[in-house]
Amino acid sequence: MREPVKNIGNRKKEHLQIAFDESMRYQTTKTGFDHYRFVHNALPEMNLTDVDTSTEFFGCKLQLPLMFTAMSGGERDGKRLNKDLAIVANAEKIALGLGSIRPALENPRCIASYRVSREFAPDVPIIANIGAAQLSLGIDTVKLNHVMEEIGATALSIHLNPLQEALQPEGHAAFRGVSRAIEILKETVPLPIIVKEVGFGLSCEVIKRLQKIGVEWFDVAGSGGTSWARIEHKRIENEFDRKTAEDFFEWGNPTTDCIVEAMKLKGVHLIASGGILNGIDFSKAIALGAELGGSAAVFLHALRDKGVEGLGETIRHFKETLRLTMFCTGCKTLADFSGNQKIVRKID
Repeated sequence: MREPVKNIGNRKKEHLQIAFDESMRYQTTKTGFDHYRFVHNALPEMNLTDVDTSTEFFGCKLQLPLMFTAMSGGERDGKRLNKDLAIVANAEKIALGLGSIRPALENPRCIASYRVSREFAPDVPIIANIGAAQLSLGIDTVKLNHVMEEIGATALSIHLNPLQEALQPEGHAAFRGVSRAIEILKETVPLPIIVKEVGFGLSCEVIKRLQKIGVEWFDVAGSGGTSWARIEHKRIENEFDRKTAEDFFEWGNPTTDCIVEAMKLKGVHLIASGGILNGIDFSKAIALGAELGGSAAVFLHALRDKGVEGLGETIRHFKETLRLTMFCTGCKTLADFSGNQKIVRKID
């Protein structure tokens, strides 16, 4: 039996608090990054200063192909979190993904907690985010467009999370008609559309279906990092539902499997997230073919433990690792590096 519905702001705050717990990570299912290694080039015929890690994303120049993926969702602490993330994203010139904007759609007073992102990140892409389950109920696109304009969003991300919705005490596991709803949004929202998972992975077949309705950008958000089955299990009070959730602790498609399979399709633009914990994982994700890499947990921990300065330093470590990796594989630009099958090998 489902428990009473909690205020969405409180729910998002709970999600953030629980996500700090290391036991919320997958235990046996891995991202797959350990199964790949770079082919070292001892004769790169270039200088380290020749390496350029910059890229363009939705008309904005980024200093490296990295995104803060969705973290906040309108909870009371959301404004401060969005401000801190925006400060670092703008300083380091990386993309910023917001948490679900559903609270802002339901309560205009919440818009300020998202609008602060554009105030402190005027120069980088900001990606708004809405759940597919909300689309299935029908959505006021006029209100949606107004909220995104108020926020200063560059693009809209739609997250697919059927398992999370099915396990969540307040979940709405209604996905009939979601494809058509996404198709309608593409026709009525004057911004690029990204479709993403939340950590269980986008399969090749799902991506192909979405391509048929005109979606071009995907965030695979594979398994191996934070397990939302574990997070929702922590929140469930009913013993029967808790036991069921345990069966899904290791569910999902590993991140590298998602990237490799998606890259077999033509015309796909890929963002890779799901268990990226360091610069080498990030670099492998780009080398396997992703145009951007993204993460949430590792950056949340850096911000909590070391503040804005520490978060900025973590981003710079990611950048320097990518720069050295490109140098040691003989790649001056991301165009040379991303999807280059000569520089990365599977080792199992």
